Amino acid sequence: MIVLTGKGIFWILLSFFLLPGFLNAQSSNLKMDCTECHNDSKFNIGFNKSVHNENGCTSCHRPFQSIDKHISKIEKPLLISCGKCHNEIEKEYSKNFHYLYEDFKCQDCHYEIHSLKKKQQKDSKIAIVKNCTKCHENEDYAASDHSAAAMKGNKDSAVCSDCHGLHDTRVYHTSLETNTAEAREFYSRKCISCHSDAEMMKRNKLSHKTVEYYEETYHGKVQDLGYPTRVAGCADCHTNHNILPPDNPDSTINPKNLVRNCGKCHSGFHQRFAEFKAHPDYKNKNRYPSLYWSFISMVFLLLITFSFFWMHTLLWWRKVYWEKYKLEKLGIVPESPLPHEEAVQEIKRFSGKERIMHMLLIISFFGLVITGFPLKYHGTPWAKALISFMGGAHKAGLYHRFAAVILIGLFLYTIWRGISFIFSKGSGRSGWRGWIDRLFGPDSLMPNKNDWPQFKGMVKWFFGRGDMPQFGRWTYWEKFDFLAVFWGMFIIGGSGITLWAPEAASYIYPGWVLNIASIVHSEEALLAALFIFTVHFFNTHLIPTKFPMDPIIFTGRQKLEELRRFRSLEYERLKNENRLDELKIEHPCISMKIFASMFGLASLWLGIIFTIILLWTFFFA
Repeated sequence: MIVLTGKGIFWILLSFFLLPGFLNAQSSNLKMDCTECHNDSKFNIGFNKSVHNENGCTSCHRPFQSIDKHISKIEKPLLISCGKCHNEIEKEYSKNFHYLYEDFKCQDCHYEIHSLKKKQQKDSKIAIVKNCTKCHENEDYAASDHSAAAMKGNKDSAVCSDCHGLHDTRVYHTSLETNTAEAREFYSRKCISCHSDAEMMKRNKLSHKTVEYYEETYHGKVQDLGYPTRVAGCADCHTNHNILPPDNPDSTINPKNLVRNCGKCHSGFHQRFAEFKAHPDYKNKNRYPSLYWSFISMVFLLLITFSFFWMHTLLWWRKVYWEKYKLEKLGIVPESPLPHEEAVQEIKRFSGKERIMHMLLIISFFGLVITGFPLKYHGTPWAKALISFMGGAHKAGLYHRFAAVILIGLFLYTIWRGISFIFSKGSGRSGWRGWIDRLFGPDSLMPNKNDWPQFKGMVKWFFGRGDMPQFGRWTYWEKFDFLAVFWGMFIIGGSGITLWAPEAASYIYPGWVLNIASIVHSEEALLAALFIFTVHFFNTHLIPTKFPMDPIIFTGRQKLEELRRFRSLEYERLKNENRLDELKIEHPCISMKIFASMFGLASLWLGIIFTIILLWTFFFA
């Protein structure tokens, strides 16, 4: 048994601390010795000027045991991993395609490792192109604008590493056939990262808003929502490497090549389809006059509509609330204009078909809003969450179309009912005069001569210059609500069908009409949603005399007192025509009341929540 004395322990510790120094000294000696045999210029002159000059040979080559065996080429010094010093790059490279599938080592690209110098950025870009093209002979890239600019020393121009990465070249880079969604998104992000850089684009006399314009198209919106598989990304139109300006005959976006380019994804279209603008600036009057005026018209329509109706709503609310406050303050309870028994009697205001139609309208309308608005506000967190909840942009599109079919069906059925109403049995006995009377009569939703005086009477009442006017079956704002849906159906429905089948539409319109359809569809949808959620909701439910909800459209019933109080012209007409008795109806059953309350309040709250989301989006997102 060996017993260590104090001296023994001292010499062991001394050896432990001195050994590294001894080995380093050996390495230093070997460095000097290496150049005596390895006297090629790259090992002495080149290495002395390289970035690794401060390192010894043994920093990359493991020391050998016998100089004789080394000289005899029996013992070769093993290479030390570059990751010993370049550990971050080693981590990146461990996921690199070249490492995983080709077993490339560092020196396969950095083959001039002994004379490697630190290059300026422009020189390094050229070096990268030269390096990559030794294996990847890509004539398309060599002919591209990116390559030409890079070779001229443009440090902004994209070379291989800018798109594919330097040490983190991804596996899917070899083919877009696998990892399609990830690859498309990755490459588009690469393009966007440079082409949305305002300073870089300005230096190169390019528009930095090209990306912004692309993101306002259907392709860009779906891409931004995170579903790039089914839409065209940058490389789909501009290709991966053959990126040339549109006036170059070899460019894929040259007008002569656009039909073939669009045909990679679309089929069955007229060649006018290729006139679609992929990066339109609809605020540029000179370059895109039709898009500009379409946008201006829609903005004007929104401003006029909301300026008028929001003011109308505000004045109405103030008048009703102030009057209600005065009565409460004085302790006055308004007397019923009818005896109690008659006041609580209910009459049928809406038929079963009309109630079902309205519920289907609500369902389809919310369906369109929930599935469509995330696309309009694609950059917001709520849009991405909503689309994800629906299972992706493609499924949201399917739900959107399903809701649109319901709405179109309602629209066509309403037209049929309107025609049946005007040309009802017996109305032709009075000739065209009878049809005109029905079209503009008290049961019609078409504007008539009474609407303007009633509107003026309301304005006077708002300002305390008269009593509230008397109304018939339909008020002027109810007629507007109805006709606005018709207007909206022509605009939203027409543009929606065009966007639904753009290839078929190209046999009727040129491709740029799709851009107009997109503007009109989007802005008209915003107009319709905000109008319903603010103006219609107020007129029907949120006004203080009906708050929180008027269930009449769900139960189809209205009390005679309410009819007499707010629609006295209709009450008198029905009374004079002896029709009040035939319209009397029982109070709705409890299940109908519960359903009406739940469905109505749920719709109301959903609309209010969506309005808050839209307002938050306008002002903060």
